[in-house]
Amino acid sequence: MIPRLPGEGPRDLSKPLEEIQVQVPQESDGARLDQTLQQFLHWRSRNSIHRLIKGGYVTLAERSSRPSRRVHAGEVITVRIPHRPRAEDVAPGDFDLPVLFEDQFMIAIDKPAGLAVHPAGKRVNDTLIHHLHKRYRRPDDPAHDVVPRLMHRLDRETSGVVAIGLDEQFHSEVTKQFEDREVRKTYLAVVHGCPAQPSGMIDFGIGPDKRSAIRLKLAAHRDGAGRPALTHYSVVERNERYSLVELLPKTGRTHQLRVHMSAIGCPLVGDKIYGLDENIFLEQLEGELSEESRERLVLPRHALHAHRLRIFHPRQGEELEFVAELPADMRQLID
Repeated sequence: MIPRLPGEGPRDLSKPLEEIQVQVPQESDGARLDQTLQQFLHWRSRNSIHRLIKGGYVTLAERSSRPSRRVHAGEVITVRIPHRPRAEDVAPGDFDLPVLFEDQFMIAIDKPAGLAVHPAGKRVNDTLIHHLHKRYRRPDDPAHDVVPRLMHRLDRETSGVVAIGLDEQFHSEVTKQFEDREVRKTYLAVVHGCPAQPSGMIDFGIGPDKRSAIRLKLAAHRDGAGRPALTHYSVVERNERYSLVELLPKTGRTHQLRVHMSAIGCPLVGDKIYGLDENIFLEQLEGELSEESRERLVLPRHALHAHRLRIFHPRQGEELEFVAELPADMRQLID
C-alpha cells in the first residue's frame, strides 16, 4: 500500500499519483533519510531511492536534502513521483483498451491481465486510470472535462470487466449497489485438477494465515473462524490437467476466490501465493523468478477472469450486463 500521513483521508483514485508524503515515526528519529524512506517505499531499491533524492524529487521542509541527512520524528518527507514518457503519455485520442459499453454516465472496459487499475506500490505509471484520464480529462476546458471514477477494482493480474463512472452522481449511486452486494459478478478461473463435485457452495471463513511467511496471505477456516465467505462454483470444462470453473462470489472478501479454490484442492493456475508453492511468491519479491518457478506456474499471472458484470443503470432504468470473453492465455490451457 502507498503510505499516507496520519489522519489523511482516502486517496482520490480518479487521479494519477503525483506525490507521496510520509511522517517520520519516533523509532526513526536520527536515522538517515535514505534508510527511513526504505521503510515506506519498500518496493524500491536503495539505489533507486538515492536517485530520487539526488534528482531533487525528495524534500524536507520544502528543501532538497542528501541521502545521509538525519531525520527527526514528526518531520514530513515529500516524494514527488517522476513520470517518464510511457503508455500514459499517449495522445488523448489514443485508447486501445477494449470498450464493452460506453455512454455519458459510464464506461465498461475489458481490462487485460497485467494492467493495474490505479497507482499503488511501485506501479505509479501506466494504470487504467492513466489511460482513462487521457481519454476524458480536459482541465483547460471545464465544460468538457470528465473525471473518471472507478466503481470497483480488480487485481493487476486479474483480467476482465471493470466499470468506471463518468458522472459523479451516477458513480455514487452505482457504487452503493456494489457496497450493498446488489451487483452480480461472475468469474472464470482455470484451476489445477477438478473439484470432487461438478458444482457446489464453498462456505469457509477467511482470515490471516498465521503459518505463512507471507504477511498478506489469507487462509480458509473450516472451524467457523475468520470472516464469513461464500463462493458458488460450477465446472464448465475440463481436461486431464485443468478445469475451467465458473465462480459466483456471494461475499467480497480479499482473495476470496483464490483462497476458496485452493482450500478445496484446486488452486488457480499461475497463483504465486495460493498455488503449488508460496515460496515462488517470496522468490518474486527478491527479484526475478527462476526458470523452474516459471515452468511450475504455467502462466505468468493467476488464471482469473472477471467474465460478467450485471448492474442496474439508474438513468436507463434497467439492468445491464457486460461480458468479457475468456482471454487466449486461459483458453489455451483448456483447449
